[in-house]
Amino acid sequence: AVVSTQSTGILQKLFESESNVRLKIDEIKNGTELFPFPLIQQIRSNLNVLKIKVKEQLSTEAQDFLETQHKLHTEELEILQQQLRNALNIQNEKRDKEEREALLSGGTVRKRASKDVTKVAEDVTNRMQRNTQLLAAMVRQQEDTVKNLATSSAEIKEVDAEYQTLSSVLISSHRLVTKFGRRAMTDTILTYLGFFLFLCTVLYVIQKRVFS
Repeated sequence: AVVSTQSTGILQKLFESESNVRLKIDEIKNGTELFPFPLIQQIRSNLNVLKIKVKEQLSTEAQDFLETQHKLHTEELEILQQQLRNALNIQNEKRDKEEREALLSGGTVRKRASKDVTKVAEDVTNRMQRNTQLLAAMVRQQEDTVKNLATSSAEIKEVDAEYQTLSSVLISSHRLVTKFGRRAMTDTILTYLGFFLFLCTVLYVIQKRVFS
């Protein structure tokens, strides 16, 4: 399918962003990276632009191609978000395990200073709150995706209704053209018949006057 250069560029950006997110997932599992929220936002933004570009294509083939790509990349985004959630859970489990081992490494928990225990607890709480906020943001994004899909479905139904209306108009127009064509043929036959009767009348009058 022949698509516009801008659409090709958007598809390239989507592939690059998705590849970067996959790299971040492994880093999150190892505890060396935070949630790549800007990359997810960038993918969503490019998907919205791609959705607009679908309607700007000149050929049906190009529109179908971009619609398929939009669907595939939307599904890929859902998969990446699920993998990110799993990576965050793995990161939290590893950090909690490391902190428990750090607390117990000196002997018993009682040997640790109260200040250190409080600091660790605060760090864990802050990290859990941050991850909770990130997960909440992902849920809101998924809700926006559902709303966008609902809007797209409504637009498709509206376009389908317009096509049906246009089809009805074309059928009615075809019937009217056929009817007018038949009427024009009838008028032509009547005109020739009237002209023939006129010639016959003229010849009859001439014959009467000449041979009488």
